[in-house]
Amino acid sequence: MTMNLRQFKENLLVYGADIHKWPAGIRKAGLNALSSSAELRAASADEERFERVLKTRKHEEPGSDLAGRIISASQPKKKKARRSPGGFFSELVWEFSLPKPALTAVSLLLVCFLMIGFAIGFSNSIGSVSAEEYQTGIEGFLYYQGEVP
Repeated sequence: MTMNLRQFKENLLVYGADIHKWPAGIRKAGLNALSSSAELRAASADEERFERVLKTRKHEEPGSDLAGRIISASQPKKKKARRSPGGFFSELVWEFSLPKPALTAVSLLLVCFLMIGFAIGFSNSIGSVSAEEYQTGIEGFLYYQGEVP
């Protein structure tokens, strides 16, 4: 059995850099391929260096809350609803909702105050000035001889 470059690299990743620990069925083909190719020897040397680095690395023990964090991370997250002005006001009304009779009374009072305000605003003639009082003739404006305030 012969082994090409791709198969050799796959076996390196699966079984490690020590070819003598590979399964018996592919060990002899791996050793033959390794002795016949400089590229495979370089790939094997790279894998050996990588495994040494992994062995010298220290790792931290997982915390006691690891299982809870994994479970909470696997839960589907709720998507935040996009805020629109209509949604905001409907939530606001829902938050401060009144019972139906009270809502009706408040609405009627607001309508009454609005109508009274309009009536007072349009009926007050004390502060109003007619348009004739504001008219100024062009001649009087252009030929004004008095002091300018």
